[in-house]
Amino acid sequence: MRRLAAIFALLAISCLLRAGAPDYYDRAEAQYYAADYPGAITIALEGLAQQGIAPEDEVELWSILGSCYARLGAFDKAAEYMILCYEYDKSNGDARGLTSSLINLASMYVYAGNAAQAEGYALEAIENERTIGRPDKLAMAYGKACDVYHALGRDTTALHYADLAVTLSEEQLDRPVQAVRRSQRAYPLEALGRYDEALQELKWAETVFREADLRQNLSVVCFQLAQEYGRQGRSVLERQYLREAADLTRELGDYPLLQKICSRLAQSLKGPDPALAFSYLEEASAIQDSISRSKSSNVLELFNIKYETARREHTIAVQNLEIARATRQKQAFTLIILFLLIVAAVVTFASLRIKRSERRLLQSNEQKDFLFRVISHDIHSPAVAQLRGMQMLRAHNARMSGEELGEVLLQLERQAESEVELIDNVLRWARSKSGSVRLEAVRFVLDDLVKEVVAQHAGSAQSKGIAVELHSPGNVVVCSVRSNLMLAVRNLLSNAIKFSPKGATVEIILDASVDGAVLCIRDHGIGIPEDRLDGIFDTVCSFRRSGTDGEPSNGLGLTVSRALIEETGSGIGVQSREGEGSCFTIFITNLEENA
Repeated sequence: MRRLAAIFALLAISCLLRAGAPDYYDRAEAQYYAADYPGAITIALEGLAQQGIAPEDEVELWSILGSCYARLGAFDKAAEYMILCYEYDKSNGDARGLTSSLINLASMYVYAGNAAQAEGYALEAIENERTIGRPDKLAMAYGKACDVYHALGRDTTALHYADLAVTLSEEQLDRPVQAVRRSQRAYPLEALGRYDEALQELKWAETVFREADLRQNLSVVCFQLAQEYGRQGRSVLERQYLREAADLTRELGDYPLLQKICSRLAQSLKGPDPALAFSYLEEASAIQDSISRSKSSNVLELFNIKYETARREHTIAVQNLEIARATRQKQAFTLIILFLLIVAAVVTFASLRIKRSERRLLQSNEQKDFLFRVISHDIHSPAVAQLRGMQMLRAHNARMSGEELGEVLLQLERQAESEVELIDNVLRWARSKSGSVRLEAVRFVLDDLVKEVVAQHAGSAQSKGIAVELHSPGNVVVCSVRSNLMLAVRNLLSNAIKFSPKGATVEIILDASVDGAVLCIRDHGIGIPEDRLDGIFDTVCSFRRSGTDGEPSNGLGLTVSRALIEETGSGIGVQSREGEGSCFTIFITNLEENA
């Protein structure tokens, strides 16, 4: 109730500071101070309905409407008009009036039960007042931020702003203002369970309010103190402060607060003095009935205001009938344009779908052509070469030396290995494109997989005198599709050996990452031309070369490797310079096991 009284005081000050709209504003203001809030609203609305009203006159009437609706408890409606005042102050550069508008707005939204909406206005009030430098207004803005965050249940933040308000008031303002801010700080302290600190703040505020004879503030603090002592089980002090608070609120006519105090007194006296407790309960009930009747009256008055407002709006609507007809014609034209735009959008969307289908069909044809090319050339040619080689071997083996025989057999072995590798890649690539492969993620040691692949290529590496070195921190564990990674690493290591000179070194480097691992295969061979790097993973790429010892190459291994790796959600990259070697890096992402 203390904060509600402060809101009404701010709104009243806001109304007094406004000067303008001499006729309607003065009449509405007179009704406001006569407590005829519906009458003041009616006059203010009549003033706003006048043609050609000046903006500065409008804002005066908005302030009256905001104050009246707040008095009638229609806080949402009050906030609507306070927003208009705020926007006027902001657009016209009235920084000094803007702080009051912002604080009023924040208050309205808190009491409307929408503290989240109030937060931005409270913080804007603080920033605005910091540029002006008025300590009293800045402390008030800090206090309002405390109220907002307390209402949001964010009491740590509320306490932060309460501390700022108290510090500022202690440095630059008088003791009564300090007492207001310190009693306000008691709310977040209580919510955070720091009861002793809250009690200390309230006792200090009580002393100052008694010295300054601030009876309204004293009544609220006495009620807070009674609640604190009740929480501590000190019933005598609780009842003492409740009685004093009740006497003060009766004298001040603050009946909503008096109703709460009487209810608390009845509860506290229920055991020691049932008769007195019953009298306080009767008083609380009578006050509640009075408040309910007042609220009902306010609701009825607001309904009457809405009715009168609707009647005037109907009259204006009748007067503007011709304008409405013209507007309907414009709307019909707009609908026609909108319909045409929708039709154009549908046609465009259909065209895009057709184009996407065409692209997919073209891609499918390219893949089919690629498979035919591989089968007709890359598989057929090595098979023919093997057949001829074996025919030659059968016809001339008697006249061939052991060295020549070994050389022929080595060439046949290489061709067979290349053909098997190619067939594996083609089958795996085709399955990946058809979606028939079921991926199963398992947890395994990446070092073991690499060692297995190295063992498979030991013969080809040994024949060229190539050393394959593994660098690993040891036992790098990943969770991925093991078969995919096995074939991809096999392809990459095969290429590294194939395109390295005799006696060279191929390095395999493992390292664990935050969500997986990194596997690099680095050779010091012939490398890849810079202008070919962008397309080496594509099926349409025509770039292929024989190995350093004449080994055949079909160019499919890298395409399949990328497809296999990307199926697991991982990635692959390459760095290469012609004549210096290449480094292929697989970034392995951990998957859910058995995904």
